[in-house]
Amino acid sequence: MGAGPTAIGVLERLVANAADLSSDERLQVHLVDPHPPGGGRVWRAAQPSLLWANSLAADVTVLPDPSVEVAGPVGEGTTLWQWVEQVGRTRPDDDPVGEEARRLGPTSFPSRPLVNAYLGWALDAVVEAARPWADVELHATSAVDVRPDDDGVEVVLADGTAIAAHAVLLAQGHLDAHPTPLERATERRAGAAGLTYLPTGYTADLDLSRLRPGEDVLVRGAGLAFVDLMVLLTSGRGGTFARDDDGRLVYRPSGEEPRLHVGSRRGVPYRAKLGYVWAGDPVLPRFFTPAAVTELFGDRPLDLRTDLAPVIARELGWAHYTELFRAHPSRTALPWEEFASSYAASPDVAALVAAAVPDPRDRFDLAALDRPLAGHRFADEAALQEWLRAHVRADLARAADPACSMDAAVFTSLLFCHGTVAALVGAGRLTPRSEAEDLGGWWMNLFSYLASGPPSPRLEELLALSEAGMVRFLGADVQVELDEDAFRARSASHDEVVAARALVEARLPAPDVTGTPDPLVTRLLLRGAGTEKVLPDAAAGTAHGTGRLHVDPEHRVIDATGRPQSRLFAAGYWTSGGQVAAFARPRTNAPFFRQNDRLARTLWRALTTVPAAVPEVA
Repeated sequence: MGAGPTAIGVLERLVANAADLSSDERLQVHLVDPHPPGGGRVWRAAQPSLLWANSLAADVTVLPDPSVEVAGPVGEGTTLWQWVEQVGRTRPDDDPVGEEARRLGPTSFPSRPLVNAYLGWALDAVVEAARPWADVELHATSAVDVRPDDDGVEVVLADGTAIAAHAVLLAQGHLDAHPTPLERATERRAGAAGLTYLPTGYTADLDLSRLRPGEDVLVRGAGLAFVDLMVLLTSGRGGTFARDDDGRLVYRPSGEEPRLHVGSRRGVPYRAKLGYVWAGDPVLPRFFTPAAVTELFGDRPLDLRTDLAPVIARELGWAHYTELFRAHPSRTALPWEEFASSYAASPDVAALVAAAVPDPRDRFDLAALDRPLAGHRFADEAALQEWLRAHVRADLARAADPACSMDAAVFTSLLFCHGTVAALVGAGRLTPRSEAEDLGGWWMNLFSYLASGPPSPRLEELLALSEAGMVRFLGADVQVELDEDAFRARSASHDEVVAARALVEARLPAPDVTGTPDPLVTRLLLRGAGTEKVLPDAAAGTAHGTGRLHVDPEHRVIDATGRPQSRLFAAGYWTSGGQVAAFARPRTNAPFFRQNDRLARTLWRALTTVPAAVPEVA
């Protein structure tokens, strides 16, 4: 269920493993998705080309390369950038994707429609490679029910068609969510006061026509959802950007834009994606691996914030300094061997770093990176604007400078750390509270802020919008109150209060399988064939809901009795399985491929233990 990147990845691994694991029976694969195949909903072509991916064209692949260490065979792979060069640029002159492909370079950020074209091509390539082993059929509709038993699964489509399958993989990507009780209450109060409130949702799907030209709008959230919102309400409403005589980007309003007042807990936008292709070798993890964690803490339950955050910071620092010493040795004051042995000997490295790295700008300080507004208090909102613009300019300069390639090493190290976190979750190593709250809260927020920020050009546009008065920064630890005639925002960064008659929650809804409008998931839970993962906490005398569909380490869906379903599988952000990105960075042995290979081999084992007769589509 779902024909997006996860489906491509698993299907590719099914085909790759077919020679070793298939029986004599031919495989029949049904891909069910109402959106065009390949991109799924998130990457569908029917989006404005103004909306971009937040990765460089050279940093995206869904096809494994020789760096990938899996049980099944791998090929050379084709990255998005290779597709642009070999396929995208050959598309017709009047094809918008072809026009864009001919403008792109390896360090460009592609539009979502172009990524959709790459994903569609990748799916077609996998389907073609499957021909000796499998037939693939696409159903351009939704699945509304799945009915598993020990012999197979019946899938019911929206048009009433039933498909009898030996195994089913639920891979719908992000699920929609009903408004939370607090959001519903806010909607009611705002409606009664004649105010506008947009709860959490997928920005491209929101009704932004409710935000009027010239209106002040509070925006809670400064991540990628905010960046999409900013783009759609400015360039998407006819505003334009241009360079002045000094080369500075300026914004020319159309008059159709609202004024956005944006704030969050951190108070600053996510850090810019790096604008260069890093040629360095990844720094392999040393301190934050499952084995190292067990050696350090034994087998006791672990807390992400108190136990593991310092180890993660140490691992990221190791990557930073490894790259600094090997790529920029003139900026260091000790031999690498001396620094490395002292760094490994003790987690208290402040004095070592001060002696070895003369320039503070070359030092790694995760706390300062994470909370740049901590300790800052401004006389008024205007003073905050100047500070934040300088902060964004400094971030942009660093993101474009290969002399700061330590940041690229830290980025890759974050990906490794994410894999270790996923492995610890899969092994049940986290405390119930930490798995339920810190995993999707503190950890994913930190990871996204440092490793999944916006393209640099978007932050340059944000600066221009700020200087034009179209965007104002509220500061850190923003609190919003609703009274009889306005939403009012306060922050910890200054004393001023900002009032507006509209509020947008600029973030994705948290996973909540018990509160989704998805009929398939709802029926699955009502029937007891699936359940939310709930973590009993004996120490606290309570239980913690995760909002995620409960799956076992092999991605088999757990039913309400606690029994794994032998024929029903699920993968993705909305499940309790490993939270891996739906794309991979080339040449990094990405978790995306390792998870897909394990899942494909599990599916083959399930398929080859069923009776030979395959039921027909009804």
